Formats: sequence, C-alpha cells, structure tokens
Amino acid sequence: MFKDHLVTWVGEYLVIEHGKQRAAEIMADDCRAVPSFPGLRRFPKGRSFKQWTGDDTKALMKLYLPAIAGHIPSQMVRALSAYLDFCYLVRRSVIDEVTLVAIDDTLARYHANRVIFEVEGIPPTGFSHSQHHSRVHYRHLIEEFAAPNGLCSSITKSKYIKAVKEPWRRSSRNEALGQMLLANHRLDKLAEVQVNFSARGMLQASHNDTPLIPL
Repeated sequence: MFKDHLVTWVGEYLVIEHGKQRAAEIMADDCRAVPSFPGLRRFPKGRSFKQWTGDDTKALMKLYLPAIAGHIPSQMVRALSAYLDFCYLVRRSVIDEVTLVAIDDTLARYHANRVIFEVEGIPPTGFSHSQHHSRVHYRHLIEEFAAPNGLCSSITKSKYIKAVKEPWRRSSRNEALGQMLLANHRLDKLAEVQVNFSARGMLQASHNDTPLIPL
C-alpha cells in the first residue's frame, strides 16, 4: 500500500509538475541526503532499484515524509502522515481503547486528505477501493483477534512461490494458468498418496528422511 500506491502516486505527481528528469532527481537527492543516524537506513544511490523487499519499504517509511515535504502539496503530506501514523499504530504489540480511537482518527484524516490525488488526476484510473477499504476493518479484527503483532503478508510468500512461481516456471508460458492449476492438483494428489502409503507402511522414507514428494 505504501510503496505501490502512495510512493508511486507522489512520483507521478512530481513527473506532472517537474518533468520526468527533474522528478527523478528530486526523489533520488532527497533519499541520498539522509544523515547518518542509528536506526535510519541511508539510500546512497536513491531508491530507484528494481527489487524491493519488506525491509526496504520499512526503511523508506522512516525517512520518506521529511524527504518529500516541500516538493508536494501540503494536503498530500497530510495524507502520507496520516497513513504512516496508521501503520505504526496497528503494528504495536499492545493495543488498548485509546489506540483504537487513534487508529480511527488516522483513517479519517487519511481518507479526508487523499482526495488531493484524485484532484490532481492521480491515479488516472481511480483508487483501488477494495485495498483502501480494507483498512476500515482493522479495528473490528483487532477487537476480535487482538493485536496483529508480527503478522505480515510475507508469511504467505513461501506458499506463493510453491503455488504460483514454481508452476509458472514449469509451464510452457503460453496460457499458463490451466497448466499451473493442473500441476498443483497433481502435486496435491501425489502428496496425499504419499501420506496414505506411509501410514499403511507401504512407503519407507529415505535414510535422510527427505520427503519423496514436496509438500
């Protein structure tokens, strides 16, 4: 949400206002200008690298707001500030009623100020309402299941690799979805057969206990 939406929208605004070359200079110079300080990561080559990780995004969140202030309208700064406040509040290990009220306040401020992006024509296709709306459910989910301390979407990354990336590599790359689904279906059935045969004593594991079928 932060990197793929807000940071991208700010970049698009800078291109509209200053042109592509000057926008790139602004974004690179501001990230390089971060002083050395414990807990802050510096981006000596700017932030224009291809492969982002969760740690990269978290590091950028700490310095992005002061780096971009002065180059974008104040309402965009307020939208970014409200969203960052929301992110840090929901990441707390302990969330009480006061924190829940603060979470509601940050969301209200974010949605009130994010309209500046629409006014500027960014993004041109409009907001992804499902992704933006999902934040509204955080309070209820926290009340139901407690603080999401340590919970991260990267937990599902390993499953994504097994279910999507590897089947894609095995496919012909032409109309690959059907091939990927079939590969996953066959692997599931092989894994099920392996468990069944092992339970019946019909299948002995190898000496190093390595599963014969990747689960």
